[in-house]
Amino acid sequence: MDLLTIKHEMAVVFEQITARTDEGLLPDEAAVDKFFRLCQRMHQIADDAWIGEAEDFSHLSHQLLNAVKKSDVENSVMLVESLQDAQVYCHRSFRD
Repeated sequence: MDLLTIKHEMAVVFEQITARTDEGLLPDEAAVDKFFRLCQRMHQIADDAWIGEAEDFSHLSHQLLNAVKKSDVENSVMLVESLQDAQVYCHRSFRD
């Protein structure tokens, strides 16, 4: 799977996640698990220039998965917001 495909799939799944957290609800565990696996894959193929950011993103997605498994809505919402901030920073810093 190439980077563009991974990023597209991540965007689709993340939209499902934020549709729930924007309402203050726990995201679907299956969606978060898929997102986590996509983040891991992105980290595996990351360029050296942004591998640190990919690692941070993967770590945040793992924390989100753990929070969802514990039914921790508050932390889930905060972690989704952190993922959004990390995405904005990464895209601002490394997009061509």
